[in-house]
Amino acid sequence: MTAVVLGAGRGIGREIARQLVAAGREVRAVTRSGGVPDGAQDVRGDVLDRRSTIEAVRGASVIHLAANVPYPNWLDLLPTMVENTVAAAEAVGAKIVYADNLYAYGPVSGAVAEDTPERPAGPKEKLRSELGKRLRAAAVPVATGRSSDYYGPGGTGSLPGELLIKPMAAGKAAMWFWPLDVPHTFAYLRDTARAQIALGDDERADGKVWHAPAAETLTVREFVALTGKVLGNARTPVRLPAWGVKVGSLFDRRLRGSGEMDHQRTAPWVVDHSAFEATFGPWPVTPHEQAIEETARWYRG
Repeated sequence: MTAVVLGAGRGIGREIARQLVAAGREVRAVTRSGGVPDGAQDVRGDVLDRRSTIEAVRGASVIHLAANVPYPNWLDLLPTMVENTVAAAEAVGAKIVYADNLYAYGPVSGAVAEDTPERPAGPKEKLRSELGKRLRAAAVPVATGRSSDYYGPGGTGSLPGELLIKPMAAGKAAMWFWPLDVPHTFAYLRDTARAQIALGDDERADGKVWHAPAAETLTVREFVALTGKVLGNARTPVRLPAWGVKVGSLFDRRLRGSGEMDHQRTAPWVVDHSAFEATFGPWPVTPHEQAIEETARWYRG
């Protein structure tokens, strides 16, 4: 089986490609500028160009759609990326595995499970919901893997990574813009990538939405305390004012529009992955202690 990873230069896409290579799989890593894992076939392609996308996936059996763009470009660019991926998959007869987030559900009450109804409220939530539906309406098999906020080596732009683990790994205090005593599921990037690969390999995943397994849900304060224990850093976390995100967005365009997701951070956000385990069997995940240590080592490096 030839696996093609769209967006293999960073984040979840790069980790999927890395794990596929490590498993001895034939991997075509597609990016616009390179930076793919050693051992993967380095292919230049642009998911925003349909002809380029089709050429990049020729001969593929599985296509991992892991490409993304900054928040300000979502409404303009993500629909094109999805349409081009669907067209390319249909042209070559390949399965699509979509690396998705949880935005499509909108505000929820209680745990977020695979069968939680989608009630998107904001524009980005509505967009993610529509894109997911479009993918699952394709004329090829599609499996959707959703993950809560992840952290880990290669997890650029990760909130728990950048605001909590990275400063603590440097001996500084963790920072957070939202309540600290709210439970929030944080996933480990390597576990999430492994789950995405499993969805690509199993026909039982087709046509459905799955939640990538993650370690136990903690409050943010508990996660910071655990990070401090692992790293030997007893500094008290700094609770920054919520308006700081808006100010920060003036200098970092990745933050623009993130306020739409505040409901995920001001109320409990607990992700249930029991349907995944009920289908694919007990699924071991990396304990937070080990995941934090590995992430801190990556930041320090």
